[in-house]
Amino acid sequence: MTRTLISFVHLTLDGFVNGPQGELHWANVEPEIAADVDARLKTVEAAVYGREVYGMMAGYWPTVPGNPDSTEHERTHAAWVEAIPKVVISRTLERAEWHHTTLIRDDVAARVQALKAQPGGPLMVFGSPRLVHVLAELGLVDEYLIYLNPVTLGGGTPLFAPGHAGTLELLESKAFGAGVVMLRYGVRTPAEERA
Repeated sequence: MTRTLISFVHLTLDGFVNGPQGELHWANVEPEIAADVDARLKTVEAAVYGREVYGMMAGYWPTVPGNPDSTEHERTHAAWVEAIPKVVISRTLERAEWHHTTLIRDDVAARVQALKAQPGGPLMVFGSPRLVHVLAELGLVDEYLIYLNPVTLGGGTPLFAPGHAGTLELLESKAFGAGVVMLRYGVRTPAEERA
């Protein structure tokens, strides 16, 4: 049995993970939604990032414990992300120095498949839509965990690459008071689609 690889994103109604300039200010992370995300993170055993998201995470979370303005929730998450194994997948990044981080620069399919073959809980890709495009094309994404926000951006980076086709199975859904809907989909394999 292999570990699942989950793509976790906040998504707009018109299908974008971020805006034309990488904007994420629209993503609603009010306490009810944050609590739902936190509960799901308890099963995750490795965090996966593309180069840009890795840079943002590595530049921010290590500063949280020493910042007197950090909230208790931020401090708790900072401890979690510091402790968990991290994987950054990038052809251009020279090195990854954040604690407990593995850098994958080539042979992505085989290296990620090897990670999935290890014992343990799920691997979760945080945002990183361009990386998700690559992993989906390689058939490595098993689930999509989507927090659908009631906003449209009119442009940005889509969750699915143009031309990507496949069938998803709804595994779970949950509506929040803010109008955000959590959708968890499993990816059906070509064999499952033919059955």
